[in-house]
Amino acid sequence: MMNVFLKIISGLRVFETLLMTGFILIGAIFAYFNNSHIDVCEIVLFGIVSFLLMLSVYCGNSFLGYNDDKSNPRLSNMFVFTKKNFLVMSISFYFISLLLCMKINPNVIVLHFLVYAIWFLYALPGFGKHLPIIGTILHFIVNVVQFNFAYLAFEPYSSSALLISVFFGFLISGGHLNHELIDYEVDKSNNILSSAVKWGGDRIAIFSFLIFVIAHIYWICLFLFDVINFSVFIPFLFSFLVHIILFFSFFNKMKTLQKYSIKYRTYYRLNYFISGLFMIVINIL
Repeated sequence: MMNVFLKIISGLRVFETLLMTGFILIGAIFAYFNNSHIDVCEIVLFGIVSFLLMLSVYCGNSFLGYNDDKSNPRLSNMFVFTKKNFLVMSISFYFISLLLCMKINPNVIVLHFLVYAIWFLYALPGFGKHLPIIGTILHFIVNVVQFNFAYLAFEPYSSSALLISVFFGFLISGGHLNHELIDYEVDKSNNILSSAVKWGGDRIAIFSFLIFVIAHIYWICLFLFDVINFSVFIPFLFSFLVHIILFFSFFNKMKTLQKYSIKYRTYYRLNYFISGLFMIVINIL
């Protein structure tokens, strides 16, 4: 029974869904930093909205990429579901998320739809992840939209929030290139011309890291121009110093061996997650 449950969780890619939910919710957290009178219960409800939205996205991704994913051992548990199952779940999760979103703030419904639409373009056969650079650009754009979707659900438009969302857009873009490195062999066998397939693992590993470097140079600029305060700035600066160590520790191995790319990704994700939690704690207390 437990094995079946774990396969379902893995097949729905729940842990990846939780990660992407965090990239949305960070926008709501920054809204809370600006207005501590925001109802925390509504932020929790928005977290459910975001989680269901991302479940919908991942189910849609699995539906569109069902045939290609059959050759990916990393996604073997998804085949506890049929292709039709994924379509039905994607539609169902989306409309439940939409109804809850309308309860919180109907003014952000357009952004709610836009998040799904951009992810759909990413997964669409022949586009998005099937083309070099395009998939990474879509990751950047969708994360800027996601952050502001969450922010605008609770606070009016802010140019500062828009600028901050760009930083997180860079983070997810760098992470996406590492994800392409992980799926290099599978994508190559499926004739998916990702950036990693086109330019090779070593170059993409370096390019991925360079995007993280650009992200943190940008983060420093936001601090120097008073867009963010010191308590927001410092946790992610420390996380980048840890990331530098991780990158040079794993570089020679991860450009050729998938398991090391996955370990590298796990460690840097945990690193940024801890930094994000630390930022939240010191800005709320």
